[in-house]
Amino acid sequence: MTDRRTVRNSCLAILPTLLLVLSLSGAYAQTIVSFDGDRGPGIETCKPKIGPIHCDRAEMDVAASGKQVVQVTWQNVNVYDPAGNLLKSTPLSAVIRAAGLDPNPPRGGGPFEPHIIYDEFIERWVITVTCRNDCTLVSAGPDATGAWGGTSLSCLQGGACLDRDPGLKLGYDKNGIYVCGGHIGDDNLATVPGVSYDCFAVPSNEVKAIAQGIAPTHINRGHNMPLDIVPAIDHDPTKAAAAPAFFANKSCDRTAQYACQRSPNFSFDWIVNTFTWNGGGGTYNSGGSQQVIKTDVGSKSNKWLYNTPCCADIMSIPQAGSEVTLRAAPSHRLMNVVQHGWHLYGVLGTGPCREACGSQGADPNNILIYVDLDCSQPAACVVSQTAKLASTDLHLEFGTIGVDGEGNIGIVGTASSARTNLSVLLWTHRKDDPAGRFADPATVVAGTQPYTCRNEKSMAPMGNSVGILTALDPVDRKTLWATQQWANDISPCVWATRIVGYKIMPEKQ
Repeated sequence: MTDRRTVRNSCLAILPTLLLVLSLSGAYAQTIVSFDGDRGPGIETCKPKIGPIHCDRAEMDVAASGKQVVQVTWQNVNVYDPAGNLLKSTPLSAVIRAAGLDPNPPRGGGPFEPHIIYDEFIERWVITVTCRNDCTLVSAGPDATGAWGGTSLSCLQGGACLDRDPGLKLGYDKNGIYVCGGHIGDDNLATVPGVSYDCFAVPSNEVKAIAQGIAPTHINRGHNMPLDIVPAIDHDPTKAAAAPAFFANKSCDRTAQYACQRSPNFSFDWIVNTFTWNGGGGTYNSGGSQQVIKTDVGSKSNKWLYNTPCCADIMSIPQAGSEVTLRAAPSHRLMNVVQHGWHLYGVLGTGPCREACGSQGADPNNILIYVDLDCSQPAACVVSQTAKLASTDLHLEFGTIGVDGEGNIGIVGTASSARTNLSVLLWTHRKDDPAGRFADPATVVAGTQPYTCRNEKSMAPMGNSVGILTALDPVDRKTLWATQQWANDISPCVWATRIVGYKIMPEKQ
């Protein structure tokens, strides 16, 4: 099913079908194309302790080249044209095996938690995914239906291999790709003790060679990076060879167990690291140390409080028509980071603050926090804009941010409540809109059924817990592509995904 529309930003009205979006006087129009992506295999495949390790959620991500749109889930690599016509579908495990790697992690259960990008600077697709170790796959050309090669970056140059649920993150710019993954036993003072991330910076020409089975000579490994650090994606074709790549995340309480996910009213900071190239090598944080940045505009004080995602100890949110709740906990991190000029953009999911909330204000439901970091002084980033996206009716989850070539911003996320099913929403902020102000969200697609894939805690996992990227069409530099899980099939473990391409139009309608 493909849906093409031009809509106005609307008051939020999730309806049984995606037929009506209410208008606001003076609102800016958007052009939205959306179509169905991969679907879950059902309960017979997803039986606990028998089926694939993350069978009960989509773990979707998407990228675009201008000619192709490629969605990856733990299950398949699906190649579409921009109108939503499926060109080829291949099991992800088969793509990994054909690239010469083992798709099964040490505990078995097949690959999980994939990301995909299209690197327009080398005209190659890149997938990162947890398999036997961290796996990096690169296409042999710009056609994603062709051959792929692969390597495990962490196993090169003496290891140690990241083979224990590394939760991989992926970014790129004109100079290279950046892959980060969890390393048990290491530590970073900004996040929880006993686990941190290793990051790898691989030069663009050596990324390209991975498709031919040539392992990169330079992997530029950085240890002891903060937990859940996210490399930025920068589409600037004029980026200087010595301009830094950026990595961002939030700080965590270090005293409570699992405090990056479970914390009450924690006044967090933004954390920024950099990598600066020097030939094939380079240096992390060459301008000084890791940056710890206050969250209010100007970074003189903290504005935001992180809270454990709602609801209860299992951190899951209600949905209409079922006692099975949806696991919201993985939305506690930055889903992605985008660089435009010298600014970094991100969206953080958090649970509601209900008392002693200060200027943040109280909320009944899970919210999203938007940040624009001005890094024109690369070693001294400051908050330029920030905002809260919230609803009195809906829990908001898994926000992924995109910035088009003009600097217009879109956020695609999901929403659910006891009266609605899991749906996909779009918020927009034009470059000349008032600072920190987003138009009311448009409904991309409204859920029609509850999603049920009950685990031992009577909840259904959803989304992609390691992040969801937004892709910029590198040809028109106007269309942004994202994908989310939504709910339109009551059959257990038949998750649904939606792929959405949108333009933020310049004229008032």
